Amino acid sequence: SKPQPMALFAHNTQTQITQTVFAQDASAGGVLGRIGDSINNREGSDVFDAYSISGTPKVLEGAPSVSKPADVLSGSGVADFIPKAGTFEANIEALSENVVTSIYGETFSVSMTNAIYRTRLLDEVIGNVTLDEDSCFTNAGTDLADQFEQVARIIKSRDGLEAKRDVFYVSIGGFDTHSDNGPVLTNLLSQIDDSISCFASEMKSQGVWSNVTVISASEFGRTLTSNGLGTDHAWGGNHFIAGGSVAGGRIH
Repeated sequence: SKPQPMALFAHNTQTQITQTVFAQDASAGGVLGRIGDSINNREGSDVFDAYSISGTPKVLEGAPSVSKPADVLSGSGVADFIPKAGTFEANIEALSENVVTSIYGETFSVSMTNAIYRTRLLDEVIGNVTLDEDSCFTNAGTDLADQFEQVARIIKSRDGLEAKRDVFYVSIGGFDTHSDNGPVLTNLLSQIDDSISCFASEMKSQGVWSNVTVISASEFGRTLTSNGLGTDHAWGGNHFIAGGSVAGGRIH
């Protein structure tokens, strides 16, 4: 028989597998992280940057010795230490200047100082960036629109960040519609439609829409038949690819 993914229909496992595109190995790195590793190895330098506007997803996970960890932001901007912890930044940096004999301690120190440096850099570069479509994102009034707005701000700051090859991760949940598929699905798809519409308009305004590609992915689809109230877990799903250079209007 054909090999099957592990733990079929388990949301957490299938989310991991979707983000690795390696169904038989849940420990594999993320597919975008692995692409970044390949690009860096090919170029012989660190040209790949990854950004998450929604947590620390598996899809951006690459090899630690090849690519930088993804920068994590929120829908409201650059993620920082909580105020109380922020007062200790200088102390953390001073402590981290000491080279230790433990590889674990040294790795931790480097990670901490890099995180502080990247937070400051991002805040300086994108902190006050305004967009032509700011009002569109604001009027959309959803978390997903806020996430796409931050992606647009980073892209607009590409020169200051010396961007060469960037990937971004945004997310929206709530599709587990066992008992309320109709209204919930309509609302969620409307949020996606509004957010991408604002984002595409902003990218066109920046003159980079032909260099941007938006891809959707999810752990699994829904049954085509109703269970009486909604739909249950199913094997596959429909997804889209959009961008200025994508030959659109095709179903594969």
